Amino acid sequence: MTSSHEVPIWRTYLPSPVRRQTHLEVADMLKSGRMVDGPLTQRLEQAVGAAFDRHAVAVASGMDALELLLETVQARGRDVLVPANCFPSIPALADQLGAHARPVPVDPIHLAMAEDVPELAADAVRPIVVWVHHAGMVAPHARRTISTLRDAGHTVIEDCAYLLPGDHPADGPGSWGDMALFSYAPTKPLSGNGGAVALLRTAAEAEQVCARRSHSGQEDRWLGGDRFHRGRIITEFAAAVAYWQWRHRADTRSALTRLAATYTSHFTAAGCPALPDGRTPQDTWGRFTVDLATPAIARRARERMAKNGIATTVMFDLPWSGYPALTGAHRFESDLLPLLQRTVCIPYHPSLPIADVHHVAEFVTGALNQGEPQ
Repeated sequence: MTSSHEVPIWRTYLPSPVRRQTHLEVADMLKSGRMVDGPLTQRLEQAVGAAFDRHAVAVASGMDALELLLETVQARGRDVLVPANCFPSIPALADQLGAHARPVPVDPIHLAMAEDVPELAADAVRPIVVWVHHAGMVAPHARRTISTLRDAGHTVIEDCAYLLPGDHPADGPGSWGDMALFSYAPTKPLSGNGGAVALLRTAAEAEQVCARRSHSGQEDRWLGGDRFHRGRIITEFAAAVAYWQWRHRADTRSALTRLAATYTSHFTAAGCPALPDGRTPQDTWGRFTVDLATPAIARRARERMAKNGIATTVMFDLPWSGYPALTGAHRFESDLLPLLQRTVCIPYHPSLPIADVHHVAEFVTGALNQGEPQ
């Protein structure tokens, strides 16, 4: 029997203070006619930059931020090391900018780059490492490994798109690399209708990113052989939502922490190994991912949940090196495929009722207790 009760994997969460403040500011914005590059954008940049003790530049999307950062470090001709389980657009951006994307093995517990990435970087050409905090998980070795990479003179960009910043971000993820990015897309923990912030250590790099957000007034660059494909400016509306989401991120974190504790206690009480040993919930998580032992069990569990109105997803169907447009000379990492197929994202958003958390957890527990489908 199919359930009529829908449990979405994510629902954009806008606390009442965020809705109220954004409503008032958008009304003023419409009166002013200042749709981009105005005071709301500047306020977002100042707030996030001050919190991280970095220079912040707001842009239209997370991919725009990453592209601008890769442009700033002059990626052309360099090796860009990216986790083999990342979103394919990351290596695609590197390829588009004339860099050489190289897949890096991942830690199966936290789905981050493995600890041996410094050894791989040592053999790369002027390497740029894109460290992805996958689903907001921060690997225990992340800070140490990023520091080792930077000490060796390698460039590190932290992709924090799904990461929920803490109360002291200047000492946390997003502050460890040379550069970082946060996203405010509708599916992210600090969600809105779009937008992102790029974080940089130097004012000169921030000015360069800021200048390259616009596709207008760049004729001198075009004459010099540079190329611009589109505008990458955040709207004032998106900046207003992102700012108030930032200000009220403690509310989001508190709600998600409660959900994570409920999932975890349910699995523990049922003796369900949905979380592999060592994957302990963190308040940075923007997704809740479970390991369903085998691709077959994961497939059956997802089918059963879909029939009962529960949305699930896998972050990526294939290692990015499995796509013909990106494979190049790299070997398809078949060993990673089972991990990707059995790692399932289950509903996790601040407005998710606790009763629904238990409902979802029962399906996960049932799938693992029943074992392989016959």
